[in-house]
Amino acid sequence: MRSPFHLLDTDPMTEILEVVPLPPIPIKTSYTSTMSLWLYGILSAWFLYYVISTARSYWRLRHIKGPPLAAISHLWYVRAAVANKAYLRLSEACDKYGPTARIGPNTLVTCDEELIRKMCSVRSSYSRGDWYRAFKFDADRENLFSEPDEEKHIKMRMRVTAGYSGKENPTLETDIDRVLWQLFDLIKRKYISRGSDLRPLDFANTMQFFTLDVITSLSLSQPFGWISEDKDMYEYVKTMEENMPAMNFMSAVPILSRIMRIPAVQRAALPTVKDRVGMGKIKAVTRDIIARRFGPEKETKQDITQSFIKHGLTEAEIGDESLLQILAGSDTSATILRSGFIHIISTPRIYNRLQAECVNAGVPLTEIISNTRALDLPYLNAVVKEALRYHPAATGLMPRKVGLQGDMHKGMYLPPGTEIGFCAWNVYRKNTVYGADADVFRPERWLEADEETLARMEKSHELVFGYGKYRCMGEKVARIELLKTFFELMRRFEFSFIDPNKPMESDTNYGLWIQKGMWLRVEEHVEVEEMKENKEAVQ
Repeated sequence: MRSPFHLLDTDPMTEILEVVPLPPIPIKTSYTSTMSLWLYGILSAWFLYYVISTARSYWRLRHIKGPPLAAISHLWYVRAAVANKAYLRLSEACDKYGPTARIGPNTLVTCDEELIRKMCSVRSSYSRGDWYRAFKFDADRENLFSEPDEEKHIKMRMRVTAGYSGKENPTLETDIDRVLWQLFDLIKRKYISRGSDLRPLDFANTMQFFTLDVITSLSLSQPFGWISEDKDMYEYVKTMEENMPAMNFMSAVPILSRIMRIPAVQRAALPTVKDRVGMGKIKAVTRDIIARRFGPEKETKQDITQSFIKHGLTEAEIGDESLLQILAGSDTSATILRSGFIHIISTPRIYNRLQAECVNAGVPLTEIISNTRALDLPYLNAVVKEALRYHPAATGLMPRKVGLQGDMHKGMYLPPGTEIGFCAWNVYRKNTVYGADADVFRPERWLEADEETLARMEKSHELVFGYGKYRCMGEKVARIELLKTFFELMRRFEFSFIDPNKPMESDTNYGLWIQKGMWLRVEEHVEVEEMKENKEAVQ
């Protein structure tokens, strides 16, 4: 009788038996203890359970191709995640085995845009995978990101939509502008190089500080001071970077992920307001600010938090959502700014064309461009689109779970409970969508494409911020922030790498990116210098 694994290139059960051989049957002697018999029984039972469950897991998805090891074990994906190369390995799996490939006993990855839209559509029977449950800020309470109940998730989205859309926080643009002015002031005070007077700017660090102050300003009407102080407030960035590898590993290993979803474990592991640094300290500062909105004087502002209050979120719920904004909103925007500027600075063609468009836009240097005006600048918008496409800010699987009735997609049966992740790296680098040079950072593609090609690219690109019931709530904020920041920095300053051979010291992926050591020489743009000289001459 043939092994049920005969369809694979190699028989994975043979590999397992070689690695984990059956323990020898003990010869019963007067020295055999009851304890050893119990131990043998337990080990034998465990091994039998493992073999049966592994065979069962293999069999239910046997019709979907993938790395042989992935059919019976999570080790394939764990190895890729630990090497910080999961985004590349997932893309390679899709290229080799098809647009939907098997990467674990019950896990698939897809770059099929139709399937992604199907999973995320408002009326979809798919739900969020168990992976999300570990992303809670309180062991006893779900947030917008971690909520597994689809009905509750949709209701929560409805309550927070107005706050993110700008309808109830009319100062959204001016709040971003205020932090931009602080950024310009910081660069001019500390990092303008002149001649042999070199003052290196770590652009990677500064962009992280900038986006953190933007999101705290929008959310709480109070930037926490990363830019004004030019330091890592409460060591938030440091602690997040230190914890990211462990978080990445635990999310890749299902048993650890399940353990982290146990309320008692979460209570012991989650940051608390008693912490002196990191997320715990941010949690404490955030809680104090929000408490004033619910206090006797009921302090009011025109910001995201006030909109949440208006729509009935509790003080505790707003605290969780504020932390989610800080964690997700700042890191992703900073990644796009850093990655975008690397390609702009290293490509004179792009640098010169973008700077010319920004300088000639006719916006006085005493003002910051409005979002409406920025949307009219074709090359600026092409650069932002290309930055979002070329270097996706979030590359984690973020799996969806097949509904109770299962699903049939393009002749492929997807059993109930199967988890399907999304390979962003592959989706946005398809030659069939973005052209033969999809692996090249080239903003011109958005301006040169014919109508049919552009429509195809735009349809693919809209997935950058998610889709349907899982679309990113902060998309509008992010787009405004990116357009304004690229425009203003390019027209006010001149940037060059201190070491062109090493534009960034490290660019490590844990589902999100840790980018460090992007050292730049910064000079004021010639028109800014001329304006200063003319002003001084008049005085």
